[in-house]
Amino acid sequence: MSSAQPQESWAWLGLLKWSLTYVDGTVPSEESPNFRQMSEEDKKFLEEVMKKGIIDEGERMKTILNHLVQYLERIKKQEAEEKEEMVDQSSNTLKQSQEKEEVAEIPLTVEGIETLLQELRDIVEQIDYARSFSAMGGIPFLIGCASQVTSVPESIRAACLAVLGTLNQNNPAVQYTMLEQGNIPKLVNLYFSEYLREQSSNNTTTTTTTTTTTTTTTTAKRKSIG
Repeated sequence: MSSAQPQESWAWLGLLKWSLTYVDGTVPSEESPNFRQMSEEDKKFLEEVMKKGIIDEGERMKTILNHLVQYLERIKKQEAEEKEEMVDQSSNTLKQSQEKEEVAEIPLTVEGIETLLQELRDIVEQIDYARSFSAMGGIPFLIGCASQVTSVPESIRAACLAVLGTLNQNNPAVQYTMLEQGNIPKLVNLYFSEYLREQSSNNTTTTTTTTTTTTTTTTAKRKSIG
């Protein structure tokens, strides 16, 4: 994080101080006691403050998506490398070293991606941005990411579904897009696949526990008989 960012985040304070100096808010600007015509220097100052102090959330949304794409591309590449490892160990070692260099350039962690998705969720709470996100193909991306059960961490998949829920909240246009793209059956299938996977995991745990208990009981009986 650059040293300039904390200063830019306080740009609104400088703008308010300037306004309080030259405009009292009770009368039109030109009638204010301290009113004076803006100089070119003042205009440049205000333009700079407005440029740095106001976030273009549409552009920010695209930036977040680009980070998410980079992160998922990295996961996809790592998955491909793991498959290639069984075929060519030496080639895989070279690719892993290259991958480490790329990760160093783009340090995206699970926690960082979760933070970006939360920020994205805050942005799409606004109906217009939710529509823009839908128009740029964001819905299939979220569902696709949430469907990657074996590759993408569960916390990130859950965060994608949370963004999807916010997108559809009180937004008929996005809801219609969901129906038009046939995404409801995909979500239903995703839900039941997760449910069955969880049930299977629970059954496996129960079976293992039961087997262990039975073995322990049998061993104890044999020792008692002996």
